[in-house]
Amino acid sequence: MIRTERYGDVTRFEMASAVSRLVGYSASVFLVRGALVDCGFHAVAAEVASLLESVRPRGVLLTHYHEDHAGNAELVAHSGIPLSGSGATLAELRDPSPIRLYRRLTWGVTPPLRSPVVAFEPEGLSLVAAPGHTHDHHVVWDSTTGTLFGGDLYLGVKVRVAHPGEDPYQLARTLRDVAALGATRLFDAHRGFVDSPTPLLLSKADWIDETIRGIEQRIAAGVTDASIVRELFGGESLPGYLSGGDYSRTNFVRAVRRRAAG
Repeated sequence: MIRTERYGDVTRFEMASAVSRLVGYSASVFLVRGALVDCGFHAVAAEVASLLESVRPRGVLLTHYHEDHAGNAELVAHSGIPLSGSGATLAELRDPSPIRLYRRLTWGVTPPLRSPVVAFEPEGLSLVAAPGHTHDHHVVWDSTTGTLFGGDLYLGVKVRVAHPGEDPYQLARTLRDVAALGATRLFDAHRGFVDSPTPLLLSKADWIDETIRGIEQRIAAGVTDASIVRELFGGESLPGYLSGGDYSRTNFVRAVRRRAAG
């Protein structure tokens, strides 16, 4: 299923499968200046193919390799549509790592990128490195209109869950760097349109820094990860349990402990 929303020069295509709707998740791609930002997840590949046929984008820009954002990259490339992504993103797509069952059920499995990639250099849009959520994460910046397409950079101010590879230290720095662009609007892949995003990006960076300090203090005092999760976050989240710990509050604490140990 694809739901369409229009915001002047930007069109949001919100995508959901039967399973993702059941667990309350969707992911969006955005059309701007004739280009698509991200290409959705493979469980809705048939709908994405129809969308590509009707929209006929000049090209597609990828924010990062996760399956809910780049799950149809091979479909795009096979269709001959130009594709823009960082070298790290394209490398991940050419040799995808296995993902947990809950991700396969929710989003589908990303087919390896095997077709030749036609390079895409869109006028007026630029990919800006924004690591932290993943090592290859980028945002798309339209400096003419002050519009930011954030991928998974924002999601919300107090996001307590994390994937195993996330780096909250890096994410806080990235949020401040991106906030310095002075965006007047943000399009978030999961929340949609966010007005006046700069204060929100800074608030998220502040909250992460404060949370990191709280975790560091407890680690220094010899508190266990499980106890830190209870004290700071009120216990593990439902996604943490359902994902077998793969997308969890515990991962946030473990990321800080790794840095403390290093």
